[in-house]
Order: sequence, then C-alpha cells, then structure tokens
Amino acid sequence: TDALKEQISLLKLDACQRKVAHELIHCLDSRGFIAENVDEMCYLLNTTKGNLLKLVGFLQKVIEPCGVFAWSLKDCFRIQLEDKNRYDPIIAQLLDRLDLVATRDINQICSICEVDREDAVEMLNDIRSLSPAPFQPSPKFPEVKKRVADLIFRKEGENSISVKLNEMALPKILTDDGLFSAIKETEMEKKTLQYYRDCYRNAANFVIAMQKRANTLLKIGKLVAKKQRKFIRTARSVDKKPLTMGAIAKELGLNKSTISRALRDCVIETETGLINAIDCFARSLNDESTERTREQVMRRLSLLLRTEDRKAPFTDSELVKLLAKANFKVARRTVVKYRNSLGFKGAYVRRVAE
Repeated sequence: TDALKEQISLLKLDACQRKVAHELIHCLDSRGFIAENVDEMCYLLNTTKGNLLKLVGFLQKVIEPCGVFAWSLKDCFRIQLEDKNRYDPIIAQLLDRLDLVATRDINQICSICEVDREDAVEMLNDIRSLSPAPFQPSPKFPEVKKRVADLIFRKEGENSISVKLNEMALPKILTDDGLFSAIKETEMEKKTLQYYRDCYRNAANFVIAMQKRANTLLKIGKLVAKKQRKFIRTARSVDKKPLTMGAIAKELGLNKSTISRALRDCVIETETGLINAIDCFARSLNDESTERTREQVMRRLSLLLRTEDRKAPFTDSELVKLLAKANFKVARRTVVKYRNSLGFKGAYVRRVAE
C-alpha cells in the first residue's frame, strides 16, 4: 500500500480526488481488486458514481502494478491487455468466456469469436500470460502440499460447477477372479483352499469398501460445490458461505463421522489451484446471521474503519448499526472484539490520534 500511496501522491489530482484515491487503497482485496461493487463504494466513500468511475478509470491506466484497481478478473485482464495494446473487440468477446480460456477450448473459441485456429491460439496465449492477481502473481488459493487431487471441480456454464472423481487418485485394486477359479479347480487341500477363499473374500470386501467411499466422496463433493459455488469460482474467502459437516451429513442422510472420514486429507483440484476440502467449510456468524461468516463481518468492519471520517470516527454503537444495515447482526461486544483484533483502537483514541 505504501507504493500505491507514493504513486498517487505524484498524480495531478484535486483534494477530493486525492482523498478518495487514498481511501480506495484500503478497499482493495488481496489480489488488488476493488472489493465491493460501484454503488457500495460510492456509499462508503461518499462520492458520486460518475466521479468514482472516472477516478478509477484514470488510476487503472497509470498505477503499477498493471491491473490493480480492477473491478473484476475480466476488468483486470482488460487493463493489462490495453497496456500491451492487445485489447480489441474480438479479444473482448473472449474475456466474456474465461471458462474457455481456462480449459483451452480452441474449437469453441474459434466458433464464438469467428476467428481461425492460429488467431484463437494467439489470443489464448495473450490472456494466459496475464496476471490474475496483480498483488499476488501466485495461485489465489492457499498452497497445498503437492499431491494428486481426489476431486476435480470445473466451472460449467454461468452458475454451476461440475464435479468428478480423479481416477488417478483412486486405488487400483482388483480381485483376480480367473486366478481364484483356477485355484479352486487345482487345490485339493481343504485348509489351503479355505485360506484362499478367505483371502478372496477379504479382497472383494475391500474393493467394495473403496467403491463405496468413492461414491460417498462424489456425493459430498457435488453438494459442497453446490453450496460453495461462488467461493470455488472466485477463490475469495469472503465469498464462502456458512457450511458445516453436520449440515452436509444431515442433507445426505449420513453420519457426521462418515463425512469427516471421507474428507480427511481430501484435496480438491480447481481451475485456480489445489485446496484442502476442509477449506470449503465455515461456521455461521451467529444464530441471527446464519448466512454470514466471521470472515465476512471482519472484512466489512475493516472496510468501514479504514474509510471512516478521521475527524469523526465511528463509535462501536454506530458500527453495530452500519453492520446491521448490511445484514451483519452482531452485538456491540463482538464489534469491540473484532475491532481490537483488526488493530483499531476506540473511537476517542482514533480521533485524538488523527
């Protein structure tokens, strides 16, 4: 943020624009994108939509790293392509179908953009060379110890996620029926034959158990993908919905311990990277805000505190009311606890410090 502040201080802006620009820095997420939509930012920064869009458009062109202050991933790619003088109406069409870029579907790109294969490959390479996160060029999901994923999640259409088992991760165990049949015909010793029968039975039961686990894991994966669709698509923890193993168990009619065992050490492969299955779960904020998580309220509270009027900072009671307007119903003592954990003092101290 210091580098951004230094760049903004060198720009030719009026006092109002400079103030909003500095406050915008605190509204960026870990990728360098503006965290909220235009209307929400206008409300938080006390400015008009026209002035905000004009200022953001200017900052997008002059601030480094290129792509920062974007409204979305598509917007981030547009900024970088314009900087490279590679943005045109045809590649703009492809930015509306980033799912095809992720899957490298050349044939579909040729069809949708009405270009030949050579042009499609060139556009694909142009987009895939861009940074999806100006602040963090590395994968957006937390790094997971390298291993073969158990489940594979892929975007399918505008609002769905396809789920399948990764065959590479499934145990390659089969019972040799032919060998057992041959042994039964040639082995004459009863005790030896009984031993082979027991071995065959145990092996068959183990194979059935592995198949059952795979089917259970697939059911769980499909439900998790349905519940956490937005989180899987954006990789932003703030988009994670409240979800517990108990809720999954109840909906699938399974025991909670079954869910826990199936997801133990389970890794999911997404188009953004690998994640641990356990990262898809989050508890609700409280009984009154069952659709909100602690991560979401912490982010909103941080945004309110960073963009407040320094001469008249919000009191804890005012913060409670502002959070309630956004459907975050929390007690004042909870706001105090979260505010302290974010490193902000009380309103009086913040006013005096200013």
